[in-house]
Amino acid sequence: MIYPLVFLILGLFVGSFLSVVIFRYPNYKSIVFGRSGCKKCKKKIKSYDLIPLLSYLVLLGRCRNCGEKISLIYPAIELLTGGLFFLFSLQFGVSFILFPYLLLAMLLVVIFIYDGVHLEIPELFLWLILAISAIVTLFSGNNLSDILLGGLVGGGFLGLLVGISGEKWMGSGDIMIGLAFGLLTGLRSSVLFLFLAFSLGAIFGLILIAIRGKKIKSEIAFAPFLIIAGIIALLWGDRLINLYLNFVII
Repeated sequence: MIYPLVFLILGLFVGSFLSVVIFRYPNYKSIVFGRSGCKKCKKKIKSYDLIPLLSYLVLLGRCRNCGEKISLIYPAIELLTGGLFFLFSLQFGVSFILFPYLLLAMLLVVIFIYDGVHLEIPELFLWLILAISAIVTLFSGNNLSDILLGGLVGGGFLGLLVGISGEKWMGSGDIMIGLAFGLLTGLRSSVLFLFLAFSLGAIFGLILIAIRGKKIKSEIAFAPFLIIAGIIALLWGDRLINLYLNFVII
């Protein structure tokens, strides 16, 4: 199958654009006009050095003009977007439903990186992901009660934690991400989604404690764990649950 590779390449180029959105949005700079430039020498990047991933490899991760190191976050964003485009095209094929999922993939990458870097999520991104998730579920053909119960579990449980902690454990934006994935995955997989998100967060926290040798005092973004868990539940939730149930029964 060639089309997943086509979407992979398309995703790399889209990821290059998303990096512009992520790093220009906080300063309200135009995401359409103005070519990117080196932060050190301030020279504009030539068009032939803007090829996603390939340019980074050819330049060995350095500015062509001054040799300043280029952050790994840029090719990482391109790879994340390309990878999601590839996975979603494999899962849903070239169909009408694929394109809302590609928009969803773009928003997931933006939120993943934005929250990891800035420890906050703009409301615009949250409302967009919720709207796109609602649109996808309308055309998914899934049972409406299952969709609504999934949203109640995904968003309701996180909302309960936010309310109890007074937003000390997580932010209100996490509720909207949980609601979005609950709608997308349905009741059964929404439970798996929450389990995976908190498990990944706990593992990451333990790794940080082991590395630093002390308690974690700094704030940790939780949206990336929700997104990783949500993608796993969305793409492979039923298979993982069935595998677990078969293992338990045996």
